[in-house]
Parts: sequence; structure tokens; C-alpha cells
Amino acid sequence: MSVSPRLACRRTTASAMSEETPLLPTSASAHEAPVDARHEFKGLASIALQVSLATFARIALYSIDYAFLGHLGTTELAAASLASVWTTVPLLTVWSSMSAIVTLCGQAWGAGNGKLTGVWLQMGLTLVTVCTPLLMLYYWCVELGLRASTDDDDVVRLGVRFSRILMFSIWPNLIYVCLRLYFQAMGVMMPTTVVGTLSMAVSVAGNYVFIYGAFGWQGLGFDGSALATVAASWFQPMALTWYCVVYKKMHLDAWGGWDFSEFTRERVTVFYNNSAPAAVNSLVSNVASSALSLIAAWLGADIIAANAIVSGFWRLLWALFWGFGSGTQIRVSNLLGANRPNAAKTLGILGFGCTVITVTILALVTLVFRADVFRLYTNDGDLLNVCVAVLPIFVVAFMIEAMEMVFASILSAMGQVHITAWTSTLATWLVELPAAYVLAIVLDGGFAALWYSICLMEVLKLAVYVIVLRRIDFAAMAREAVKNMEVEDEKEEVSVAVAEGGTTALGANTGLPSPVPTTLLTPSGLVHQWDHVDDGVH
Repeated sequence: MSVSPRLACRRTTASAMSEETPLLPTSASAHEAPVDARHEFKGLASIALQVSLATFARIALYSIDYAFLGHLGTTELAAASLASVWTTVPLLTVWSSMSAIVTLCGQAWGAGNGKLTGVWLQMGLTLVTVCTPLLMLYYWCVELGLRASTDDDDVVRLGVRFSRILMFSIWPNLIYVCLRLYFQAMGVMMPTTVVGTLSMAVSVAGNYVFIYGAFGWQGLGFDGSALATVAASWFQPMALTWYCVVYKKMHLDAWGGWDFSEFTRERVTVFYNNSAPAAVNSLVSNVASSALSLIAAWLGADIIAANAIVSGFWRLLWALFWGFGSGTQIRVSNLLGANRPNAAKTLGILGFGCTVITVTILALVTLVFRADVFRLYTNDGDLLNVCVAVLPIFVVAFMIEAMEMVFASILSAMGQVHITAWTSTLATWLVELPAAYVLAIVLDGGFAALWYSICLMEVLKLAVYVIVLRRIDFAAMAREAVKNMEVEDEKEEVSVAVAEGGTTALGANTGLPSPVPTTLLTPSGLVHQWDHVDDGVH
């Protein structure tokens, strides 16, 4: 569970070493310098502040639509949320397959082959353009899924309208991810941060104008929110293209012009081999998260709406503390690569301690203000009561997952991603989903039962990670890191973490939180999905 999406053009430090330099630590180099805890804390805090601020800005973008919809009414919010549950699966399947771009473009760029870098981008742009009509057809026919999810005719009717308007955001969403990963592969990341921040203003203005109107125009009401998402989706690729291509011309060294003759059988095969596994993994992951969201849908429109509200607030809290998780992974990874296992262990303890303190403060603030924290999304008294009723278990799940994510980030820093991936997948399919169905549907436990299932799964994952970390030899991990020479520049890692925090398709599923690798669900789900979408060179 890695915080920073994989850096494009991963640089090894081997080229910087002379042939006489030993690749593995010798007895002379085995004596580690004393750990300066204060210095390490300052470095960790600096990274945490940068990442948290950037991530919070991104997450806020995805809360805007639901804040406006929540104030329109419970039915409207439920319809948009349920529609997104169904439309997210195919959208993110194609979206995730574009991880091939950052891998292949990064390799080509690192090898000095600018023309091939552009060819890989062209393949990505072509693929998403071909897939767009099929996705639009799926969005148009989403009524079949909505009727299977709920018997509320108003929710179905509004959900169909929402999806059919939202389908015009598909192509710009997919074009944007291609361009973003293409420039990321060349080390150009800050423009995406700026574009993401400006998108917030576009979304707020669009929602207000299209919903309520302006200058004598009465607005479109519910339909206006979907239209605002479409506008923001088009703004992102247009703004990025204008700045990076038209104004700064950053593409010139990695673009040879459109040439379909470059789409050779060998290159298409390579692109397929890199994109297909990502697409399949995303499909499986998002089916699991959508299944959990559909369990919420069976409980009624009020629960669908409450789920969207609580999930939105969950993500905002996560953005405020995840900077420490991100910083912990970055620093532990670099300290291990520098053959400083004791410092890496100290940094891991510092990261865990800072996270616990931060989430405790956030939990106390949440419990003190209670219903007021949800008023951003709705003023409906009944809906607020539903949200407040799950607040205690919500806080417990939030704190447990925060600790679980920090431990997972430490494991990822050691290259033990297979442990976090298998643990998360098995815990989701074998514990969370069955528990949610039994507790919420069979035993009629209601909305709170879904959060109990999440909490149960997080406790299991936390226990597994604690056991694994207790048995891990940090010194051995340091030797392995030095052997692999996967040390990366810390400033570059921080830049990526800041630039990429929270980037995902507009209009994606904001349904029930679930730690499976998907987008905009629980925080650990966010981390998995962003890593997968932006999976780079190992």
C-alpha cells in the first residue's frame, strides 16, 4: 500500500557509483551513524504538511458535487451516488489500464527515446477514444443496474438522468489521465497540481450556476450538478494541454507527431501486456467495492445518501492525516536504501506516533461537533440523525484504519507490497463483504452494520501487519534495498506525492468506503487505486 504513485523513470544510483564501489554493505560500512530523532521528525513533518495540504485540496474537489446535491435533497444525493456506483466499474477499468503509459513512457524517456515516448501516449489516446463509445452506451443503459439495486422509482429516474449527462465526461476524463501520466513520466508534475486546484473553483462555480442559475436564469436543478462535473472534466485536459503543450511546449522532446504506422504488432503487444493486468485488477477490485455499495442501496434511499455523506467526510479526515503515512513510506524507503536500518525503524515509530496523535485529535473534534460536521452535505434533520447514529463506530474504524495504513506504508517501503495486496484482497472478499451482508441484511443491522464489517476487516489487517513487522529484520531489508539499488531522490518522491494525491476520474464512485483497491472509497482504498493507476517502473 504505497502512498506515492510509482515515480516515472525510476533512477538507480548504480550509475553514479564507480566499478570499485561494493554493491552490498561491507563490515566497514556496517556501523550506522546515531539516529537524530529530532532531525528525522522535522523531515517527516515537512513531507506530511506538503502531502496533506495537496491531498486535502484534491479530496475537497470530489466533495463539492455531493455537498450541493445533499442540499437539494436526500433523493437527489442517493440517485447520484447510486448511479456513480454502477458507472465507476467500467470507467476505472479503462482508466487503470492507462498505467501502462507511465511505465512505458518512463522507460522510453529514461532511455533517451523521445519519439517512442510519444508513440506510447498515442496508443493510450487511441485506446481510450475507441473505448469511449462503449462506455457511453453502458452509461446510457445504467437503468438496468439501478432497478436491480433499488425499488425507489425516483432514485432510478434521477440516477438515469445523472448518468446520461455524466457520460459526456468520459472522454475528457480518460484523455486527462493519459496526458497526466505522459507528463509525469517526463518528470513534469506541478502543472497537474495547479490544474487540480483550479478544477475546484470550476466545480464550485459550475455547481452553483448550473443548479441555481445566475443573472436571471433559473438554473437546471439536479441536472446542473452532473453538468458541472462534465464542465470540470473538460477543463482539466484543456488546461493541462494549453499550459504544457501550447504555452510551455513541454512535449516537443517527446513527440514525433501522429503516425499510426508506429503501432507495430510488437509495440501493441507490449502495451497490452502492461495495460491488461491493471485493467483486470481494477475490475475485480471495483466489483468488490460496488458490491458493498449495493448492500447499502438495499437498505433504502436514506442509507444511500447517508453513505455518500459519511464517506465524503471520511475522505476529508483521511487527507488531513495521510501526509504522515506518505512521509513515513518515503523516509523509511530512503533510509533503508542508505543502509540505515535503525534510522528506518525509528522513523517508522515516529510516523506511527504522529499518525496516532493526529487521528486522535481529529476523532475528538468529530465527536465534539457531531452532527455539525455533516452539515456541509445536508441540512435534512432525519439524514443527519442517520449519520450521527454511526459516528461512534465510524470513529473507531477511522482510527484503526489509520494505524493499519501506516504499518502498510512501512511494509511497502520495504518492498513487501505482496503482503499488503493479498491481505487487503482476502480480507475484503472473505471478511468484509460476507460480514456486511450477514450483519446488515440477514440480521437487519442497518447502516451501522456496514461500518462494523469495515471495522472487523481493518482489525484483521492491522493484526496481520503488526505480526509481519514484528518478525521483519530491518537490517536484512536494508541490505536488500542496497542490493536492488532502488534508492530514489526524496525531493522527487515528495513532488510526486504532492502532485498525485487524490487524482482520479471525476464522477467516480463515492459510495460506501471499502479498503479494496478502488477510487474514492476508504482511504486505504484510495491509496491502492492511485498506486495501481499510476503504477510505474519497479
